[in-house]
Amino acid sequence: MKVACRYEAIGDAESRTAGERVVAWLREYAGKRVNSRLIDERRTVPPYVANDLARQGVFGVQVETRYGGLALRSREIARILEQAAAIDLALGTWILVCLYPGVRPIATFAQDALKQEALPLLASGSLYAGFGQTEPGAGTNFAGMAATAVAQPGGGWRLTGDKIWIGNSSWAGLVTVIAQEVDAAGKKKGLIGLAVRPEQDGVVIGRELLSLGMRGMVQGELHFRDVRVAPEALLGERGKGMDVAVDSMSWSRFAISATSIGATKRAAQLMLRFGTRRQIATGRLIEHPVARSYLGETAAQAAVSDGFLQRIAAILDAGEGVSLELWAASKLMATEFAWLAADRLVQVLGSRGYDESNGAPQLLRDARVGRIFEGTSEALVAYLGSQALAARSDLADSLRGPLGADTVADRLDAAVAAMRKREGASLRTWQVALAGWAAMWAIAAGVAAQDAERSNTAQAARTAEWAAQRFAESCARATAAGPRERALFEPKDAEEAVAGFARTIGDVDLTLAGEKRDFDPLLLREPPRDA
Repeated sequence: MKVACRYEAIGDAESRTAGERVVAWLREYAGKRVNSRLIDERRTVPPYVANDLARQGVFGVQVETRYGGLALRSREIARILEQAAAIDLALGTWILVCLYPGVRPIATFAQDALKQEALPLLASGSLYAGFGQTEPGAGTNFAGMAATAVAQPGGGWRLTGDKIWIGNSSWAGLVTVIAQEVDAAGKKKGLIGLAVRPEQDGVVIGRELLSLGMRGMVQGELHFRDVRVAPEALLGERGKGMDVAVDSMSWSRFAISATSIGATKRAAQLMLRFGTRRQIATGRLIEHPVARSYLGETAAQAAVSDGFLQRIAAILDAGEGVSLELWAASKLMATEFAWLAADRLVQVLGSRGYDESNGAPQLLRDARVGRIFEGTSEALVAYLGSQALAARSDLADSLRGPLGADTVADRLDAAVAAMRKREGASLRTWQVALAGWAAMWAIAAGVAAQDAERSNTAQAARTAEWAAQRFAESCARATAAGPRERALFEPKDAEEAVAGFARTIGDVDLTLAGEKRDFDPLLLREPPRDA
């Protein structure tokens, strides 16, 4: 399956000019008006920042001009997100949540009447949108989704269910909800995408979730209690809600990759500043081999993930679709690199890296969620591994086609062929994971080799050599027999070992009362009978 742009973007030169304008404005504006620490501590983006972003057209970058948007090409959108995240990763992530889980389903799948009504408001930042997919019992497991939409005799649906971890939950004026459509007898008829307004009867705005990082972005619960949804609110086609979900998820992964690249580059900048100024016993910190290797590898990681994302943007801007494997690999690569860069930044800074006033702890907390949302790294690795081990997949076609990495593809095929010769259920589970990492590094090596050939610079050559080494190491791990290819502990062994910890540390739950948050029942419009 492939996912494409599906909107009419403006011309290349015009898009480049508009994108450069927004990036230049972000750089100028941030130094004067963005206070990352207060955004983090107060857990909200200031209204003036949101309004200023809106005035620059940031929320309309993928909305067609006839609806008041900028309709930029993918390359420029990636640049804007990268720049915003380099300034403040949480702010950049909030922008991407507004754009991709938020605006895109409406811009791409809504019926004309809803587009005419909602898109000008969304593009201007007068209205925010959210996306309700994750549930208490299901994330990307669509089969486990419990929310239901029951078709009504007079048209429309009755929506019931609970959604959690919704970006913009209490801020959104329009929410895309993915649910199981069922008939009156409860028989499933496929997924359905519906546009729901929070002010509708039966929509209950739930609790805001206090997250480890990304604190400036509201994330919370929405509950749907027999909500009447009109026929005009249908997104896409009945029974094809999966298309809406996969499109949103793919583009969100593209955007997450862009913000993660911005964070990685920012971490490298701060490492370089400190490393060249900090004196240790042997001289400047940057001259210590470990610190130097951290900085060099972070620079290489930024270059590879950036080069890969640019390839994807070029495919999209050429009007072609991108395979799901490439969307997944880009997000996996960029978020893993960003997390490692943030962790190394804290380590290089030493005690300064543990000081909130220096920004490194916030970057670490904000980068951590990248390895979780829109598919955990483990899930993406398993997906890539299953595709690599398949007899034929879009992954192999993409390596040899749009990425032009035939030599790397041959090496990956050889490693996979060796893996297929070995059998065993436990072994197979490990093979999928090992093949997934090998596939990611195959892409990295292919992209880096092409960039080195194209630019003919020493830095690009070093990056290509580094990526090739990592790819070779991943292939060696994938094909070698050893304990990494099987579970060292059976579940019962692990359970017994951990259960024994109670003898040394007890098993204590904290029970002291926290803050009182509930409204006094005697002040409610309808107090409980036992109040």
